Amino acid sequence: MAVNICILSTDQAVDDRRLLDAARQRGHSASLLNMRDINLALSTHQPTMYAGDVDITEDFDVVIPRLNVGCSDYGINVLQQFICSQTYVSETPDSLRLGRDKLKCLQYLLAQGLPFPTTCIAFQPEGFSSLAQHTGFPVVVKLIDSTEGVGVFVAHTEKELDNLARTFARFGASYVIQSFIQEASGVDVRAFVVGNQVIAAMERHATDGDFRANVSLGATAKPCELTAQEERIVLASTQAIGINIAGVDLIRSQNGPLLLEINVSPDFTGKQGIEQVTGVDIAGAIIDFTVQQTQPYYANHRLLQLCSDIQKEY
Repeated sequence: MAVNICILSTDQAVDDRRLLDAARQRGHSASLLNMRDINLALSTHQPTMYAGDVDITEDFDVVIPRLNVGCSDYGINVLQQFICSQTYVSETPDSLRLGRDKLKCLQYLLAQGLPFPTTCIAFQPEGFSSLAQHTGFPVVVKLIDSTEGVGVFVAHTEKELDNLARTFARFGASYVIQSFIQEASGVDVRAFVVGNQVIAAMERHATDGDFRANVSLGATAKPCELTAQEERIVLASTQAIGINIAGVDLIRSQNGPLLLEINVSPDFTGKQGIEQVTGVDIAGAIIDFTVQQTQPYYANHRLLQLCSDIQKEY
């Protein structure tokens, strides 16, 4: 079944172009639209969307969101408008909101009994003096909206923690502190989930003594296999927030695997990207999964519409 796909883009041009090519190679129509160019008109009887001055309200069968951190709020509004116009969207606004809110995401993982480093938050910087007993030192200090390792620091003493906390508080930034797992410093695992499957995994290593193993900061990567326990934890984490396509980061500690975060708009291209490192067609897997989901969505929609029409007759 050929469908018309909208890839809702922000700044991941190379990745999004790969999705565009993968869709067209499979016989689908596909367009790459920048979220910033989409305008909304909210009306009870006719919710409308424009790309520039072109009405795109009924142009697409499916929308795949690729929203960077700084564009999440408006991008989610755009997705909600597509949903209002009865277009299938591959991720729900709620799952994207949860993925972007690191603390709330961890609370959902906590509710499912999933393992992650001890994490603390306080409204006032002074609150961390008592909370640090739960994490010990060193401690990781992480901005809520940090991404690709930017906005993530390590404090070795209470004084360093206090300085960072007061600095962030001065600028109104939201942040958490988290246990520093010494044995995993500079090494982590990225698992790529599509649907309910881990389709690829790689181990990343910092090359300059950095405790962060982000490829964007110069880390190198190699393919790896997840243990059965790690795979169960990864899939349980994406199910906990209801996300379909995600990059899940974890570390291997002395006490077993610990989840770090769920990336809801993960990169996958580049020399050290998971597609190149593992040889897995990530873009193709995303397109295939998404297209498969459109059929039951529209079948269910038609059934609901039929039931509604029958009720109106009686």
